[in-house]
Amino acid sequence: MVRKQGFLVYDEANQRYFIDYQQSLSIAANELLLELLLAAQPYMRGRLLDVGCGKRSYALIYERHVELSIGTEVQFSPHGTGAADLIGYAEELPFADASFDTILCTEVLEHTRHPFQVLTELARLLKPGGHLILSTPFIYPIHEAPHDYWRFTVYGLQKICQDHGLDIVEINSKGGVITTMMILTHNIAVRIMNVFSKIFRIDPPLYERKWARWCICLPQWAYLALSRTLRYRIRHLTQSENVAYQLDRLFKRNNTLTEINHWLACGYVCIARKPVDI
Repeated sequence: MVRKQGFLVYDEANQRYFIDYQQSLSIAANELLLELLLAAQPYMRGRLLDVGCGKRSYALIYERHVELSIGTEVQFSPHGTGAADLIGYAEELPFADASFDTILCTEVLEHTRHPFQVLTELARLLKPGGHLILSTPFIYPIHEAPHDYWRFTVYGLQKICQDHGLDIVEINSKGGVITTMMILTHNIAVRIMNVFSKIFRIDPPLYERKWARWCICLPQWAYLALSRTLRYRIRHLTQSENVAYQLDRLFKRNNTLTEINHWLACGYVCIARKPVDI
């Protein structure tokens, strides 16, 4: 059985999630975000608040882990409000203090008018010991204009969470330099198709046609397949203690790979915890 919600598809027979290319052309960015959210499943529990839930795509992931989920959205969301339980701004939500064990806020902070106020609100709503799972873009084109206001570096995310009393559990980049270059390239291709369609009055626009979407997505699928194969082979190699030791000396001692990925990432996923003593 295949279940679909928004841009996310879950193949129950193969226990595999993937992005629907008919709903999103940002395959690489969304697939990498998906990987990080799947890795964050141990932090999804109890009462969950999905801030800026859109079509509630990630409910396919968290619904099995939580007792209750509530989704919020703004009235003018380009994703619609049909899946939301509450319409309102993230800066001021009508819930009591310490109402949620988990708060999920994916690709939303850059669209809020007052992101620091949003963090104040999310920290207020978290129960002590609860977790915030937050993702934002970094090197990424303007989207959902005119409501695209901010970009945060990895250090900015760390600072904004710590300033609001949250302890950083981990921050991971969504890919690195190659991913970012691919995302910028495919966005340029879409813009060119859009301009061409307007000039020659092509309806529907070229980028909405199946063959064009395949052309845009195919290089991203190929890159993801190659990347996953290489990661699998590296993990297999590191089963040897000597190889693992050498790789550790080469990369981890100076955080080389992490620094390169953070330097020019298309975005980040941050997991932060509210201390029990707050």
